[in-house]
Amino acid sequence: MKVINLIIILSINFICNIVIANSIAVLNIQLIIDKNNQYIELINQIEISQKSYLDSFKITENELEKKLLEIENSKLILNDNEINNKINIYNQNFADFQILVDEFNLHYQNQIIMNRETILKEIIVLLEKYAIENNIELILDSTSYLIASNSIDITNKISNELNNIDLNLEYKNFEKN
Repeated sequence: MKVINLIIILSINFICNIVIANSIAVLNIQLIIDKNNQYIELINQIEISQKSYLDSFKITENELEKKLLEIENSKLILNDNEINNKINIYNQNFADFQILVDEFNLHYQNQIIMNRETILKEIIVLLEKYAIENNIELILDSTSYLIASNSIDITNKISNELNNIDLNLEYKNFEKN
């Protein structure tokens, strides 16, 4: 009798585990976004857009290095007031340049974040639809678990569906103030 009860309990436990396992799915959101064709194209466009500014920044950086070298070389020739004046001008130019570079970086960082949020919203819509159609009770991101079976990984399915949607990703070019 005890053996039969044990077999029944183990069978129920095993069946419950199968049912529970079938109502869970996992995916790698980061991978889906990073491998999205439209996102990759957007990043390429942003990099092209940034090129002229990066070239300009390099020229300005070289000019600042030359000015610093001039200051170092003229320390023996000029008096303290003249050196301090040149150093103050250099420091102001360097600070202005650093602010411009920081604004540039922040601008494009915000543009990328905004577009990633757009993609994430669309992924959530796809996941809600998938969960309803497949009676999924719980969907976890790959950052929320250590190991999962490949049979419950829906990353490729959602990624393929996302690639078939026009996401209307866009960005604004950086403009100096």
